[in-house]
Amino acid sequence: MAKTTIERVDEIPLLIYWLQKMQVEVMIDRVLPPPHGNRQGLSYGQLALLFVVYVIYLCNHRLCGMEEWVAQHHGLLRQVTGWPIQVKDATDDRLGDLLSELGEDESRGEQLQQELGRHLIQAYRLPTERGRYDTTSFSVYHAPDEQGQAGQGWLAFGHSKDHRPDLLQFKQGLGTLDPAGVPLYTAMVPGNGADDPLYVPAWHQMSQTIGHRHFLFIADSKAAALASRSYIDVEQGRYLFPLPMTGKTPEYLRAWVLQPPVEPEAILLADRQDDHSQPVQIGVGFVIELGLYDLPQEAGQTRHHWLERWLVTRSDKLAQRHQASLEKRLQQAEAELGRLNPKGKTPALELTAAAQKVLDRRRVVGLLTVTVSETVSEQVRQIGRGRPGPNRPTEIVQLCQTHLTVDRHPAAIAEARQLAGWRIHVTNAAPDQLSLTQAIDYYRDEYLVEHGMHRFKRGSLPVLPLFLQIPERIRGLMLLLFIALQALTLLEFVAQQKLAQRGEKMSGLVPGNPKMKTAQPSAERLLARFTGLHWLAEGTTGQIVEELNPLQKYILDVLGIPETIYRLAPASSAHISLSSS
Repeated sequence: MAKTTIERVDEIPLLIYWLQKMQVEVMIDRVLPPPHGNRQGLSYGQLALLFVVYVIYLCNHRLCGMEEWVAQHHGLLRQVTGWPIQVKDATDDRLGDLLSELGEDESRGEQLQQELGRHLIQAYRLPTERGRYDTTSFSVYHAPDEQGQAGQGWLAFGHSKDHRPDLLQFKQGLGTLDPAGVPLYTAMVPGNGADDPLYVPAWHQMSQTIGHRHFLFIADSKAAALASRSYIDVEQGRYLFPLPMTGKTPEYLRAWVLQPPVEPEAILLADRQDDHSQPVQIGVGFVIELGLYDLPQEAGQTRHHWLERWLVTRSDKLAQRHQASLEKRLQQAEAELGRLNPKGKTPALELTAAAQKVLDRRRVVGLLTVTVSETVSEQVRQIGRGRPGPNRPTEIVQLCQTHLTVDRHPAAIAEARQLAGWRIHVTNAAPDQLSLTQAIDYYRDEYLVEHGMHRFKRGSLPVLPLFLQIPERIRGLMLLLFIALQALTLLEFVAQQKLAQRGEKMSGLVPGNPKMKTAQPSAERLLARFTGLHWLAEGTTGQIVEELNPLQKYILDVLGIPETIYRLAPASSAHISLSSS
């Protein structure tokens, strides 16, 4: 009699179908060499696909847990894929070999990203007019060796965005496409390096994947180095960067804001309307056109000249936050200064130095005027012990009392409030290609790349805690997590695009509020709606116990996935057919 078992199904068939539609295993098998002759079983691509499903399903990337997970879903996985999957195919040593193959040769990772990215752009018709890039750091608890950091590869001490400079770290860059937020490029770099040199290679790799250089490249102020802007313009690319508040930029900004060379115009967002159905104003700004000249490093080349526009803008909400922060810092500084000399006995020089530290720490230098004064008085004191008497010797003692007064500088504070919320963005895009309002609207979508970083930091694809010790395997792991991020963002893009085309909103996704409707469902909430499905296996055959409910059918319809993926046939013919879509 065949043994009867029950296995969890949940979103596993959906994820396998989705990753096969992305051609994940095909691309990986095309890039990586086949396993050595003594290694039987799944190919690297098939194992990678199952690992990505495992990571998304459990929100965990520990290699040691996948073998048990495959054992728990063994019959289901064989039914859905049609592959001769064995539990030992998912051991941690085989996964380690996969990560090593992916991470030891950087060119393989770049080739895989380009081929996979080109396929996704073509298959899903992703817009390629805008792309953005950002970096983040991941702090790990790995111990440095006796020589400090020698042999640690990409793991090094550096400026930590996690505020843990005591930990080794590595940095990860991420390039995405707007407005889908689908990742196209990722790179692992040493944790002690600067971010500035990373943006040009990222732009170059993204342009190769996209297939043209005319997309608008958006990044933060670290990308705004003159050499980077010059290179992108020479290569006929377009960029939009905020200028860092260093060098002469604060002087330019102050002069232009206090005395605008042109009349500032309102920045209105057409996709946001107030109660009167009018576009919402989010700020003001004006454009200054400048011609920049740059001398290339190579000898014998002529100067490069290009027209660059400087967009001087103020965000109303940012200005309000800066003004509130300014007032808070002033009050905190005044309170701290008032506590410096409670008894009036602190020496004047020491009191002046302490007051300056407070002004520097609270960033109110020039906004508060601190005056330290001394009052000297004389006091007659008797010499020696005993009762006072007419013949008792006395002496005159001088007593020094220090006073600290704090006054606000009204003109400087008013100027600081006027400058609050202003920023300079630079672009080489022509006015007919990128207006002032469009530039600010596009830059405000920086959350698209930050959302992916959040999934790596504390979201559904957590990188930490990281137990891998070999740097090449860490890079291979980040590449597979990158593919998992592509799958999630594509799910969101397809669902949101289909809902927008239909003019519909989806409900039933939010726990505790089933009536709440949204036109922008997250991939995590879409997948969570399939929790609770089970597979009843009897030998080599079986069936799904529960019927798909209306919401699950609606989600599959929105994603363009046939319901047949949950109608599993006998094992001999159970593998998913993409032609049914």
